[in-house]
Amino acid sequence: MRRAAAFIAALITLSPAAAAASREGWVRVHFAHPHPPRVVADEARALFADVNATRVSHGLRPLVADEGLDALALAVARHMAELRYFGHTDPSGVTFGDRLRAAGYQYRYAAENLAFNRDELHANAALLQSPVHYENIVDRHPHKLGIAVLAAGEGEIFYVEEFSD
Repeated sequence: MRRAAAFIAALITLSPAAAAASREGWVRVHFAHPHPPRVVADEARALFADVNATRVSHGLRPLVADEGLDALALAVARHMAELRYFGHTDPSGVTFGDRLRAAGYQYRYAAENLAFNRDELHANAALLQSPVHYENIVDRHPHKLGIAVLAAGEGEIFYVEEFSD
């Protein structure tokens, strides 16, 4: 829990948006320069390439893009933007596992990385510097990856990585 709190604090520090912590494991996000949420496809492609470059540099196979995981990642990003929170558990207590089950996704291994940052370069760096999120990126179990990048304000962007076997 201490690592997770430090990671969230680091991400919020890097973000231009203000945030208020919650005891439930999510953070309330206040956008400084909000606009209607929009998908940032070029940043999603860059993040996908960066994940695979990191894996290949560690002798691992690159992950394959998965449309179902992409859709799940986008749903998570949209939900966070609409409810103005950041976290693996939403304000009503719905968890990553709950979302996978609700989507009917079958898996033996699954993991989720989230970042809230100003651009892909900084989001990827934050994920790589977080031991838990880095472990998800270089884990040998996943074979598929879904990514969504959703801007909810100027420099206020949600990054979601969904990993599965």
